[in-house]
Amino acid sequence: MKIIYQHTRQKGAISLLTALILLIGISLVTFFTAKTVLVETQISANNYRTSQAVAAAQAALDEGTAYFMTGGTDHDDPMNGVDFTAPAPAQQPSVANCVMPVGTPAAPAALTTHLALFYFDNVAGNRCGVDAGDNNAALLVARGWSDDCSAMREISQCLGTFDIFAGGKTPEQPFVTRAGVGVFGNARIVNRYNNSNIWAGGDAGVAGASFATFLRPSNTSRSDYEQSELNDPNENTNTQLVSNRDAGFGIDVVTNDPTLGTKTPDEFFEMFFAQSKTDLMNVADGIGQRYDVGSSFPTNDTGLIWIGDDGVPSTTTTSITGGTIGSESNIAILIVNGDLSISGNVDFFGVIYVTGELRITGTPRVRGSVISENGPNAGGGTLNLVYVPYGEGSGTPNPFILGTGAVIPGSWRDW
Repeated sequence: MKIIYQHTRQKGAISLLTALILLIGISLVTFFTAKTVLVETQISANNYRTSQAVAAAQAALDEGTAYFMTGGTDHDDPMNGVDFTAPAPAQQPSVANCVMPVGTPAAPAALTTHLALFYFDNVAGNRCGVDAGDNNAALLVARGWSDDCSAMREISQCLGTFDIFAGGKTPEQPFVTRAGVGVFGNARIVNRYNNSNIWAGGDAGVAGASFATFLRPSNTSRSDYEQSELNDPNENTNTQLVSNRDAGFGIDVVTNDPTLGTKTPDEFFEMFFAQSKTDLMNVADGIGQRYDVGSSFPTNDTGLIWIGDDGVPSTTTTSITGGTIGSESNIAILIVNGDLSISGNVDFFGVIYVTGELRITGTPRVRGSVISENGPNAGGGTLNLVYVPYGEGSGTPNPFILGTGAVIPGSWRDW
């Protein structure tokens, strides 16, 4: 007869308990492993969609920066503020409607998904210190979304411009020369802003039969006139005759001024420009607006245009025979390191600077200023030169000058 001892039964119970504990442990490990995989999958998905949103926002930032560099905040009408403004929530993509709404005041970025936009947040008190309506500075804000719109990221940076002109403004005279005025043909020079038309470091030559200069009528002030009246090309409107061949040069013509005549070419240049010749030549080269002397260049160019190099002025003549260069809201700064001949029906808005001989024939019209470094300055044409100031003190928003746009260092933010 077999006898079953109690301790044998205890061994079976222990084995069963051990197996149960192992089963529970394996189940817990499996559960937590699955949970970890799920969380990691969610994290990976979130990271992927976040990276999509960041990439889209950065692309929009790049596009907005490129837009600003080619014309400031407003390409259509710089006098009216900005083209792209902050969108309302309904004008942006959302999880419920993951598309770029039609009619958003911001500019959709040129991406495959179009789930990105940029706008210029030019409101008073923004972190860039930009004034509302300023076309030459901006707080650029870019937003991007993931492909399902579950993630959105915003990036911003400050944009601005650097000064081309000394003191941030163009010359205060229609015509300035380090040399003499020369035989100035039948030029008609008008200045309704101040009392100076010609400023020369040398003598004044013989004027043509129709040569004349005009100022604003006596006992009137600049504030008496609208901008369009001050800039009117008609010399017979809101003016008074001051100088001509018969009466001689009046108070508006200053000659033999040692302030100009004793300057070196570089010192004379620096009286009007905030950058050196080499720097401005490189800026023009960087925007594809540097041309060889003697060559023709697109007459629809605006901004900084450089002809020649930055060395000794060339004796080759560059000719402008027609077309429109610049506009009232997008001026041109034409710097010719050599001789310049202007003929035909040319309309020019901005500043012309010539290091060599300046010869004028035909009937060109200039709204701005002409500066001659060395002369001689001559011509038998009929130049219509109407002084229009640009920049500080002009009374109008500063025009954006192509080539002067810049990203403000240290202004990039993603928070």
